Amino acid sequence: MNSDISQKLKDFFVEHLPITQFMELEVDSYDGDQLILQAPMEPNINDKQTAFGGSLYNAAVMACWGLVYLRTQEKGIQCNQVVTGGEVKYKAPVAGTIRAIAQAPDAAEFDRFFADYAETGKARISLDAIITTDGQPDSKVAVTFSGNYAIISG
Repeated sequence: MNSDISQKLKDFFVEHLPITQFMELEVDSYDGDQLILQAPMEPNINDKQTAFGGSLYNAAVMACWGLVYLRTQEKGIQCNQVVTGGEVKYKAPVAGTIRAIAQAPDAAEFDRFFADYAETGKARISLDAIITTDGQPDSKVAVTFSGNYAIISG
């Protein structure tokens, strides 16, 4: 895990996003292409003793958001970043640790994203995340998320 850059995301969560503290959402790993966030079941449980849909949605949104944030930090870009839209599909209950996995698109897509930003001071990118049924990578996919993200000069 790239711990120096991952720490920036952890610090941002603590300083600016109180919901991540309530959820106990943490960076599990980041390797430059994949960001995994995790949260325990206890603060995110629903009346059915599975993960609350809102917590699952937030974890997936934040995994993709975090991937963009870490990529901008690696490039030394200071900007405003926003979620401009998202769609979630709940396919199965999550009964264990919540692990939201965001995978970067191919390098050309991020190259285009950063070229757009350099040229116009703004850029958009679409990213996807998944959450598995019990937090294990080889488990059944329980949640899929597709979101749109934008950065603008700040």
